[in-house]
Amino acid sequence: MIFGIWPGVVAADLVDFRPIDCPPEDPARTLVALRQLQGDAPAFYVRCYRHFGAGMHGWPTGSSRTPARPELYAGDGRLIDLVACYQSPEPDPGGFAEFVREAVRDVAEWGGGKVQVGEELNMPAPQDGGSPGCFDAIAAGVAAAFEERERLGVAVDIGVNSAGMADPVFWRRMADAVGVMHLAALDYIGLDAFPDVFHRIPHDQLAGSVGYLLERFRTVTTAAGVPASTPIHITETGWPTGADRGEESQRFVLETVANAVADGDFGVTAYEFFGLRDGRSDGEWTGRFGLLRDDYTPKPAFHAIRDLVGGRSAPPSAKAHRGPWTDRPPTVE
Repeated sequence: MIFGIWPGVVAADLVDFRPIDCPPEDPARTLVALRQLQGDAPAFYVRCYRHFGAGMHGWPTGSSRTPARPELYAGDGRLIDLVACYQSPEPDPGGFAEFVREAVRDVAEWGGGKVQVGEELNMPAPQDGGSPGCFDAIAAGVAAAFEERERLGVAVDIGVNSAGMADPVFWRRMADAVGVMHLAALDYIGLDAFPDVFHRIPHDQLAGSVGYLLERFRTVTTAAGVPASTPIHITETGWPTGADRGEESQRFVLETVANAVADGDFGVTAYEFFGLRDGRSDGEWTGRFGLLRDDYTPKPAFHAIRDLVGGRSAPPSAKAHRGPWTDRPPTVE
């Protein structure tokens, strides 16, 4: 399994995107923390976001790319996971396709990694599902990503994702939009999952809840036409601290959920935390998902996740990239 994390800072609430004042991202201290989390792991994802359009609710100034300069964190086994978010207030599949092509070029230039086309298309605004023409745009973006990768001959994985409990209606619609050929060619399907965050779960039931969530995700996506061999990536997961959410509880939940995924037989090959640093450590829990406080001092979870990465990491599997130009998807090892 390859681990990773989002290291950015945005001046906004991380749930409803209300503007808030946050200490700015410190690239030097961020890089130190990323190196510590990665340790000796041969590969580690650095998750990054860029937005096509201002969104239906409008994005806070300066948050269209987070982190602003992903290339600062690439190298030494750190691979960029770049999310191309579709936030156009009007349908624009052609513009988004060019936006995704640029993302593929950038990730290739930064040493390789992956491009996720769209973010949480099954969720309403402010996520991508609230943007007009979102399914057509993601379909155009996926096609453009495969074409650009083939043109360049680069090692960049291509995937899509959803959030929460898998919905058969959504995944059938995604499959219809993307098409059978491209659906079978995806290098991974992503899942954003935040157990015990928005709906509290007794902690002795966490592992079982995670298992059910992943089993359903695999069942629903397979029924929609995604090959059962397609790897699953946990593209976001976290647990915030706050007034009734202690730092030791954060450590326990993050360890419990990660170990449940790693110990299961779900086909999960990547696992990315959300996120590295609090926006404001004196604010509401919705801005305190970090393993670090806003002054970059570690919470107990930071050391626990560092140790988990060290004990659970595995190098990327050597596999041919899938592509719609092949007669059939290659076997994933």
